[in-house]
Amino acid sequence: MLQEEGYRVHCGGRDDGPELAGRFWFTWSVAGMADCEVGPSCADSWEAWAGALDHRLANSRIGVHRFDAASMTLAPFHAATLSPETLDVRSFAARHGLSEEVAASQIERLRAQSIYMNDLYQVNVEAVHAPFGEETGDMFWLSIKRRDRGPVRDWRELQQIKNMIVGDEHEGFEVYPAESRLVDTANQYHLWVFMDPAVRLPVGYRHREVLDSGAAAAVGAWQRGFGVASV
Repeated sequence: MLQEEGYRVHCGGRDDGPELAGRFWFTWSVAGMADCEVGPSCADSWEAWAGALDHRLANSRIGVHRFDAASMTLAPFHAATLSPETLDVRSFAARHGLSEEVAASQIERLRAQSIYMNDLYQVNVEAVHAPFGEETGDMFWLSIKRRDRGPVRDWRELQQIKNMIVGDEHEGFEVYPAESRLVDTANQYHLWVFMDPAVRLPVGYRHREVLDSGAAAAVGAWQRGFGVASV
């Protein structure tokens, strides 16, 4: 989706001068623009793509994804920032029982993330470089939690969060891991979403089929109506 909307990430070479050599930045341009917009230089492509995503959601000139109002249950997301207290190394270390060195490392990772909130959810977005190889490309890692810290188990809301933050034609997945690498420490949920909207997982249904409550009842199934929140 980002590429379709005119975003590119570039890596500086020697011809770009010593300040940009080995650095990464995004550009955005669409037909009719006199010149492209250029993002800040970053240490790696992940950070540059995260900046591009942040720019897309924050820039009012770029159309956001629209949904049928009847099927929406979530309020729009807005870009957010962490408080200075959250990013203080000493308080972070004390709060989480970490050494200051480990706390500083985790804070640097937080700084590289884009954060979005609505009335119910906070979503931290981090770019992940080509975990399955260059053929499928980079991914977005969405770390999702309710602001009241309660559990999430409405699949439709997770699907809608994916659509609103990344795009409705981008494919993503959750992981149900082997017990030997299970992490279960909080009501926090994780989606990995391909940046390239053309990428499809080799498993799952191939064609769309969506039934509302009436159509489902006609074939003996039970379905929650669209636009109705889970209880």
